[in-house]
Amino acid sequence: MRTAAIILPVCLCVVSAREAAAQKKDTVRTLKEVNVSARRPMITRKADRYIINVENSMLSTGYSGLDVLQKSPGIWVSPDGSIRITGNLSVTVMINDIVQRMSGPELAEYLKSLRSEDISKIEVIANPPSEYEATSSGGIVHIILKKARQQGVSGSVYAQYKQQGKKPYAGAGFSVDYKLKKWYAFGGYSYVRDNSAYIGKTSTDYPDKSHIYNFNDRINNNTRRQYRGGVVYDFSSDHTLSLQHNGNASRLLQGFYSTLTYDRPGGQVTGDANTDWHRTPKFSSTTLSYAWSIDSLGSSLKVIGDYSHAGRHETNTLLSIYSDPAMDRGFRTTTPSATDMYSAQVDYTHAMQKKSAVRTGFKYVQINRHNTILAEDDANGDWIKNPARSDDFRYSEQLLMFYGSFEKRILRTSIKAGLRGEQTYSKGISIISGEAIRRNYFGWFPSLFVDHSLQEEKGNSIHLNYARRVGRPAYNDLNPYRLQVNDFAILTGNPNLQPQYTHSIQAGYTWRHEYSADLYFKSTTNYIAQTARTVEERIIEHMSKNFPRNTEFGLSLSAPVAILKNWRADNGLLLYYSTAELDEVRISRTSISLKTAHTYTWEKVADIDLYVEYSSPSTRANSRLSAIFYTDIGITRRMWNNKGRLRLSFTDIFNTFRERELTEYEGTRIDFYQKRPTRTASLSFVWNFKAGKEFAKKKIDANNSDEKRRMGN
Repeated sequence: MRTAAIILPVCLCVVSAREAAAQKKDTVRTLKEVNVSARRPMITRKADRYIINVENSMLSTGYSGLDVLQKSPGIWVSPDGSIRITGNLSVTVMINDIVQRMSGPELAEYLKSLRSEDISKIEVIANPPSEYEATSSGGIVHIILKKARQQGVSGSVYAQYKQQGKKPYAGAGFSVDYKLKKWYAFGGYSYVRDNSAYIGKTSTDYPDKSHIYNFNDRINNNTRRQYRGGVVYDFSSDHTLSLQHNGNASRLLQGFYSTLTYDRPGGQVTGDANTDWHRTPKFSSTTLSYAWSIDSLGSSLKVIGDYSHAGRHETNTLLSIYSDPAMDRGFRTTTPSATDMYSAQVDYTHAMQKKSAVRTGFKYVQINRHNTILAEDDANGDWIKNPARSDDFRYSEQLLMFYGSFEKRILRTSIKAGLRGEQTYSKGISIISGEAIRRNYFGWFPSLFVDHSLQEEKGNSIHLNYARRVGRPAYNDLNPYRLQVNDFAILTGNPNLQPQYTHSIQAGYTWRHEYSADLYFKSTTNYIAQTARTVEERIIEHMSKNFPRNTEFGLSLSAPVAILKNWRADNGLLLYYSTAELDEVRISRTSISLKTAHTYTWEKVADIDLYVEYSSPSTRANSRLSAIFYTDIGITRRMWNNKGRLRLSFTDIFNTFRERELTEYEGTRIDFYQKRPTRTASLSFVWNFKAGKEFAKKKIDANNSDEKRRMGN
């Protein structure tokens, strides 16, 4: 909420001699200060995106970054942490112009450590224009963090405690900004300790009628750290140089304690298996950028250089004992990986009269990745290397990209057209097997956006857009290795993977800025999906492959409702039909997701919020996901002139959140179930501080690249 204070001193002076004689002196009266408040709309829209103004909304306090996305209009977060704008295609996530190049689970863990108090707004870009890389078939979600607005020091500190069943969660952190004349510095740090316990069950039926039932307890002991910092120097009002560094590091320790029942043709076998899974992923990015504001119309030049590094050390140790001693085994797999990415980019915008602009730019990216697999077998307490299951994979990739776009407003119609070209050179080699990969390909990626205002003063408009996108295989998916996950599961790479291409069309209507209805259609060829099939005896192989086509069309609705003056509800609906052609199998399903978020302001007492979401059964590749339903509630108390906020919240209060996935392929049926401690109670406190005069907000540009997302895969 922005508040403009208008002080109107009105001097009431004597205007006649008669009044002067009666009053004998001048009378001066000053009206009291009048506060005029204006609430920024939660949703604002542009031709190629819409913007969720998190700051001062119901989402501004007491949530993690993943919670904010989950509760934002038009964004859907799956149980596994994948983020969608439409049906099945995951989005690319950016934070302050930096693409988060991590795997889906690692990105979800990172977003849990980001605080809602640090988020200013979120841009949702369903069909990214030509300025963005041609990846992200599912669109882009761009999180923009707050910047200080005052000369001097400002910032916040927070602490949170959460009870997750019998296990605790605790976190704390701070962010600070400092402005002194032409210098601006910022930084932040957060630390989270997350302990939890899951239960899971897997029932597998094989073509020969044999059956395996596996029940496991999973104990999680995780710590996560994230940090960011930077400095900006204004040479003048038009020239700015900035340097920023962002990073995160985690220690993820999981223990799986399983009991198995194996019904085979020769009789039943029972067993126990213990797995220790240790991971230490790290990611950092350093960006140097120069910005020149050329004229008052908005012409600009930006030069950006970026270096990113992702490293991960992972160890998976399994020891299993069966009633049939011939099945007893122990193995350990160590998989360290390191990825370095260098990029340089130039963007130029030439603004013209009559609301027209030309944009152009180019970018170069170099990626080097080294991934090692050390497989060892247990030999009476000693670990002996297994050369057949070990590997050493080297991969390099170069991207040359350029784009041009033109935008113009004609009366009440905005038009933006762009064309992007991307050349990819890639090669990889398995040092152990000698198997080599070489890919060279070029693609054109056009885009078009049309927005016509029906009643500009009321915020009513219609829009139509189109974009072609590409999805490159993740680095690990190209690695021709075979990773033994447990006694009955193998994860393997596929060096024959090709990129997938998506045509995306969207048309919609916006009413009063916030109400919207969109129809969309996406068609993907060379569709990349991970499927499961039986190989060897009772071994399930998980491998990504290219399939002919995946299509999806749907309807998205967003409708805020002011129930009372101090009671608002934001409602969303996503209805879609998806079809995947997987070899000889065609999988289709219609799915619907519904959510409603209510906020009620109890004056001088507290803010109360309620969130409810339901998603019907859906599909992912050759798997069927069950329905999900949950309800969250929270109470926030403002303190010390709004400088402090105390929040008490409860998630999944009816304990209805379950995860179930059914996979059927080539005669094998895998029924997976998992229950996390989703019913939690949390208490958090935030204190905001500031001192100094107002100054202009700074926006620090960073290198936008899909490769950072792929680095973690």
